[in-house]
Amino acid sequence: MKTSPWFALALGAVFVFGEIVLASALFRLQVLNTADFREDQAVQTKRRVRTPGMRGRILDCKGRVLADCRPSHGIRCNLEEFQRRGAASNTAAAVDLAVDRLSRAIDLPRQITSAQIARHLRTASAVSLVAWQDLDDRSFARFCEHANEFPGFEDFTEVERVYPNGSLAAHVLGYTGRGELEGFEDDPVYFSGKEIKGREGVERFHNGFLTGVPGEATVWVDARGFQLTRERKDLIEDDRDGDIPPSPGLDLTLTLDLDLQRALEDALQDVTGAGVVLDPQSGAVLAMASAPTFNPNDCIPRLSSAVYASLTNAPMKRGQNRAVSEAYAPGSTFKPITALAALKYGWLPDDEYDCRGVYRLGNLRLHCWDRFGHGPIAVRQALEQSCNTFFCNLGSAVGTNAVLEAARAFGLGAPTGIDIGGETPGVLPDDAWKRRAYNEPWYPGDTCQMSIGQGMLLVTPLQMAVVAATLANGGRVYRPFLHARPEGDGPVKPVGTLPFPAADIELVRLGMKDVADKGTGRRILLRQEPPAPGTYRRRSFRLNVDGAGKTGTAEIGRGETKRKNTWVIAFAPYENPTVALAIIVERGESGGSTVAPRVHSVLASIFGETETTSARGGSNQLEGRD
Repeated sequence: MKTSPWFALALGAVFVFGEIVLASALFRLQVLNTADFREDQAVQTKRRVRTPGMRGRILDCKGRVLADCRPSHGIRCNLEEFQRRGAASNTAAAVDLAVDRLSRAIDLPRQITSAQIARHLRTASAVSLVAWQDLDDRSFARFCEHANEFPGFEDFTEVERVYPNGSLAAHVLGYTGRGELEGFEDDPVYFSGKEIKGREGVERFHNGFLTGVPGEATVWVDARGFQLTRERKDLIEDDRDGDIPPSPGLDLTLTLDLDLQRALEDALQDVTGAGVVLDPQSGAVLAMASAPTFNPNDCIPRLSSAVYASLTNAPMKRGQNRAVSEAYAPGSTFKPITALAALKYGWLPDDEYDCRGVYRLGNLRLHCWDRFGHGPIAVRQALEQSCNTFFCNLGSAVGTNAVLEAARAFGLGAPTGIDIGGETPGVLPDDAWKRRAYNEPWYPGDTCQMSIGQGMLLVTPLQMAVVAATLANGGRVYRPFLHARPEGDGPVKPVGTLPFPAADIELVRLGMKDVADKGTGRRILLRQEPPAPGTYRRRSFRLNVDGAGKTGTAEIGRGETKRKNTWVIAFAPYENPTVALAIIVERGESGGSTVAPRVHSVLASIFGETETTSARGGSNQLEGRD
């Protein structure tokens, strides 16, 4: 059959058209879309792993290390070596069996469960599985001896947090744990190593400052998503993507003084309580302690259930920073505030009240510590003697609002804003608060109770340290802070100023000086040692500077649960003070006998003390009353 020339021509045109289509498709695939396919190939064969940067150190005000990083050895498993055909559970079982074999061979308890292995295979098969971390030197050496017998396992070194001073400043520093790098959760190309993250204290509050900048490294994977060995990766392509090394975080310098911190913690080592030492000219925290304490190294590399229980279980609650997160009735340490409120609203410095040992208001009876009464007494002497009836009368005379106004001027009833977190505002009660909390109105007796630091009034040790610092500097209220300011930033500006005349503030300061010189807080300035066996004289030591203070004892509970929380606020030297502090001891006897000697030991660590004339033994001449 003879073919028509038109048919041959049409057939040829079809073939030419097909060649053109094929050529254009090849051009599009091999030239125009090369970048897209390379990107798809990268998604399929490459993973970028974010590696955390080293965490910055924490230093005291003199550059001494409070928190650092140390090398930590571990063992990890390269999952590609244990791939099995079929279900992913087959590979998980192979890894689980290998971990068991290695555990028995080097006599090392397992740190990873079967469920964790299976979860890692599902979510992060491109990166190695950490089987053991933070090994001691002996366990790490045993693995190194047997490493050749266990292909697929290798050692690695990372960094962990370490606190070289143990429990010192534990509540300020807090502790750390491991957490995922943030910001890359939805990116399919990226995996992230776990970085050190602050969990409590300044470690948590300043986490962003301390955290380093993550680096990046390339990992090659096969079709199933398992990381390739170096040999198999070289068969595919050289790694042309440069790795980016991580950058370390910044060092954080605190206002704490390590020596003063140690002195404060020594003063609290056998009790439950807290203390804060401030620079009254700026608000810088020189020392902050809570007792009982804990060792943050016990929380590294992970917080075990046993350690967590020891930190949170009552009544010890070792992990609680009582200096900022526990609120107490301030007792008589509140009386300087009541005195300033009364002086502002018409009470004169020489106005007297006749103390007869008990204050009567309707059915309310409030006793003075001197059951026979102090007799006629004015503001300065009332502060020295800590006369309850005088201040009950004072509060009633000027009214609730005047006392509340004075307390708010010192910052009570609100967080101070310190850079540590976990701060409670305390309670500065009024009629509206009481109606919300108890569905009851405010009574005149509530004002009396508040005027002597009792009743529903609650403050933190940090807030009372701010009160002491504000009285010390003559009325400037500073926000306490822990992160040291860079040199050259200039003086710290106060956040407020007391609305009281300078003469009234000085009168209260003089009353507090009398407390330390001859009143309920004599042990703030003077220390006595008991007579040596066979002798009748005590050795007495006096602080090398003058100071001022106020003692306080707040009764809590009733009946068998009744107890006393004992206080002292103080500052020194009296002229141009450089230190202000507040210390509370739970379940003490009195502020004068329980806390004042501890305040003396802290101040003596700063200013020193000198032996004075010995006194005869017998009754305790410095026994505190309030």
